[in-house]
Amino acid sequence: MNRIVLLIDDEESILQSMKFVLGNSGYTVMTAASAPAGLKIIQELEHELSLIITDLFLPGGFDGFDIIGAVKDLGTHIPIIMVTAFGNVETAVKAMQLGAYTFLEKPINTKVLLEQMNKAIEVGNLMKENVRLKKENLDISADRYKIVYQSEAMEKLLKSASEIAKTDETVLITGESGTGKELVAHHILLESNRAGAPFIPFNAAAVTESLMESELFGFKKGAFTGADKNSPGLVGAAEGGTLFIDEIGDMPLSLQTKLLRFLESREYLPVGSSTPLHANVRIIAATNKNLEKEAEKGNFRKDLYYRLSTFILHIPPLRERKEDIPLLVKHFVEKASLEFAKDVVYPDHEMIKELVRQEWKGNIRELKSFVSRFVLTGSGLSSGGNRDVQAQPDSGSAEVLSFRVGEKTLDEIEKEMLEATLKFTNGDKHSAAKLLGRSERTLYRKISKDNEF
Repeated sequence: MNRIVLLIDDEESILQSMKFVLGNSGYTVMTAASAPAGLKIIQELEHELSLIITDLFLPGGFDGFDIIGAVKDLGTHIPIIMVTAFGNVETAVKAMQLGAYTFLEKPINTKVLLEQMNKAIEVGNLMKENVRLKKENLDISADRYKIVYQSEAMEKLLKSASEIAKTDETVLITGESGTGKELVAHHILLESNRAGAPFIPFNAAAVTESLMESELFGFKKGAFTGADKNSPGLVGAAEGGTLFIDEIGDMPLSLQTKLLRFLESREYLPVGSSTPLHANVRIIAATNKNLEKEAEKGNFRKDLYYRLSTFILHIPPLRERKEDIPLLVKHFVEKASLEFAKDVVYPDHEMIKELVRQEWKGNIRELKSFVSRFVLTGSGLSSGGNRDVQAQPDSGSAEVLSFRVGEKTLDEIEKEMLEATLKFTNGDKHSAAKLLGRSERTLYRKISKDNEF
């Protein structure tokens, strides 16, 4: 494919000679005899141009430095090679500082020019690819936290969340498991002046009491066996941003006291340290428990509950906002089809009506699991298959596996995971392998090893 190069020079003989040389070297060459003419081409072809070669001194009150500035203002990543017959070190340095790829003196050595052009275009392509990947990652991140709804209940909830986001107060999000509490927490971040800052999630139910303090507040080197360096903890990692503490109702009372101290003073003490640190971090907590009742029972500190309950957002369960189900199904079908490289096939109207009638005790998480199964295996939601849904209302809900450390060997855990996954996919080994992130050959080998399937 021809690479497009723009030459800007007020000497017609130079334009024609360079156009001839570069054309013979495989380039598509466009020319301009002034800065305004060059800028017009740049604006029209900013996504097609591979390189700009411009003279420093140009007629009409504009020069090569203006070309560099204009390209920068457009936000494009077209590399620029500056050339002049009156070069010196100071001019070359200025050109490079402003953003030129390199600086060459006239008369131009054709071999050197072609070498520099190839390098400049390669660098430009890398920069464009980097920008593309960053945008792609941002799009993926945005999709990950996308809240899909059409119900009035969610409309009111998110409106309240946006208002609360304007403050810097602590927020408590309540709701059943699987309702999307982390999504609402991220929505608050995006609507706040901390947007773009870190969003650090922490699940209090997933960490043992002995490790929770060092996980949250960090530790000093030598504080305990294995602490071979200082750690900022999640609070330190969230500096300037938001720390999302999920399942805060499962946090031990001993750590609740330290969290309360942090909420009141923004100071915390790493494990093994005697010097308190300060952190500018907003706390958003979430729970599926009734913390007020837990506080009355003595399972949760009342003073911490009062501190957390300044702003409470309650997410209604899916069964109370069933008008959101059709949109959620469409969203999950599209995501799962992309993830599993399957053709996009939507459930028909009758199936949607049946799904809306279901209770979905596992809420959005259960619905997503159900749709993933449909995309993978085609069962449950296929046309005319509403009997499957009625007969097995929870058939799409993945089994929850749990065990204590030391209770089972790794082989036993792996075997249990295989059994549960195969049950989830109705024995479809291809789908099970995809869900487990393993090849079918590996899955068959493990099944043969257990000799129980």
